[in-house]
Amino acid sequence: MKTNWKLGLLLLILVLGAVLSGCGSNKTAESSNTKSNNSTASETNASKEAETTPQEPQILNWIIVSELPTADSVKSYDTLSSSQIEIFAEGLYKIDGNNKTVPVLATGDPVISEDGLTYSIKLRDGLKWPNGDPLTAKDFVFAWQRLFNPATAAQNASTHFNIKNAQAINEGKKAAEELGIEAISDTELRITLEYPDTYFTASLSSVNLYPQNEAFVTEKGEAYGTNSENTLGNGPFILKDWDGTGLNWSFIKNEQYWDKDNIKLDKINIQVVKEIGTGINLYESGAVDVASLSGEYISQYTNNPEYLSVLTLTASNLELGISSNKALQNENFRKAISLVINRDELVNNVLIDGSKPLTGIVPKGIAVNPDTGTDFSDEAGAIVVTDVEEGKRLWELAKKELGTDKVKLELITSDTDTAKKTSQYLQSQLETNLSGVTIELSNVPTKVRFEKMMSYKFDLALGGWTGDFDPVSYLNLFFSTYEHNHARYKDETYDSLITKIKTEDATDPQTRWKDLQEAQKFILSKAVVTPLYQGASNYLVKSKVKGIVTHNLGTPLEITRAYIEQNSAK
Repeated sequence: MKTNWKLGLLLLILVLGAVLSGCGSNKTAESSNTKSNNSTASETNASKEAETTPQEPQILNWIIVSELPTADSVKSYDTLSSSQIEIFAEGLYKIDGNNKTVPVLATGDPVISEDGLTYSIKLRDGLKWPNGDPLTAKDFVFAWQRLFNPATAAQNASTHFNIKNAQAINEGKKAAEELGIEAISDTELRITLEYPDTYFTASLSSVNLYPQNEAFVTEKGEAYGTNSENTLGNGPFILKDWDGTGLNWSFIKNEQYWDKDNIKLDKINIQVVKEIGTGINLYESGAVDVASLSGEYISQYTNNPEYLSVLTLTASNLELGISSNKALQNENFRKAISLVINRDELVNNVLIDGSKPLTGIVPKGIAVNPDTGTDFSDEAGAIVVTDVEEGKRLWELAKKELGTDKVKLELITSDTDTAKKTSQYLQSQLETNLSGVTIELSNVPTKVRFEKMMSYKFDLALGGWTGDFDPVSYLNLFFSTYEHNHARYKDETYDSLITKIKTEDATDPQTRWKDLQEAQKFILSKAVVTPLYQGASNYLVKSKVKGIVTHNLGTPLEITRAYIEQNSAK
């Protein structure tokens, strides 16, 4: 059953081959169709004939490179899960193709109190779940309380501790009912914060803050979000055919969706293909409409109008298991690791995909100085550099301090092509430049890598983070109690600085900016993490696919409003 869509699509391609073979367009962030004003008589007749010809089903076939870890929006903690959840669920707001926060289930912008602590939001009337249940403000209250319930073990809970009492609830110190969210009516929400937060409205686009149907979630219990039968969203599509571990699933149009008239696709088929070359072959054969590109394949398609590249705000890092590995507790060793890695060589000769070397923790494009408009990364300068000789010198010091000449480390990564190539390069750099260091590679499914990192018991891991338009979302990764502080690094000075940024600095943008810069310098001076590159996502998208929106924040491709152009002129 899971391969029937391929056969059907191939038949469809044979039928429409003469029509589609001549199609082509230049890819933009959001494609649109235009019609010539100089239509000939034959074109007019063809148009009339097309109007009377039944339209083929709108089916999009898309290849991705990793399995889906979870379909539970509350438990989502990775870009892949978010990208799939955003197809079948949605929240109050979203980030559009211009990186602006726009209403979705909300009717407009929040009404914010003078002190910046209270947000009042009106919901659309008549919202429904796919099963026909009304979707109300109470569904947000339930989902948010579940997010911070310690029993849920949501790995991104602390990201939203700016909501009143969220942290206390997550730590078991207060009841869920004391969370700073109230359903004033079926269509009105009131949210209370711990402290003013300029970026809070944008954060309401997070999948972790999507509504959930209490009756359905309660009925499914621990099984909720583990497969399509035990998942219920509220978005443009409904998740189907996902068994929780498989490499194929699909989405069908949600007829209860509030904006269904603007949803053109009838179905989206997803197939996981980890080998980029295999995916390209499927794309070239016409079996799929969207496929990922990486490495040496990109140069073959750079001038192809179906090639699409998005420089994201994802920071890819070599994460260090400081708490679980004695050798990595040595600061000189950690500094040596960072110094001997040539990031320019990594992005230009290994990745070759448009990624950019990271010179700090915060990627370029996140935020600008409130006074000068200078980008955060540009103002910080090149804090992270390559200096092989200095790295070797520090390694010699580290060996004396550790009392050993040899260190063996396991590097765990996902089993995608890009991750494998990156891990092989890092292995070569570290073993070549740091005599006595041995790197053992472990390429595993993405979900397994996440679980290993969240256990805090690993040596090295290739990780990444996509925050929001606030540098603190990246710097918070090293706050001592943060779930995604995989190194379990703890420093009271750093914790105090991050706390000040979140609270005292909230009403003083320039002081906050200076403290953000200081926090980045501090954590890099301790070599707690090894920044590698700011990632780019690359795709092949058939020219007949229109309406795709690109984002450098969060999910690179938004396909919910996409459609297949049919009966195209040659």
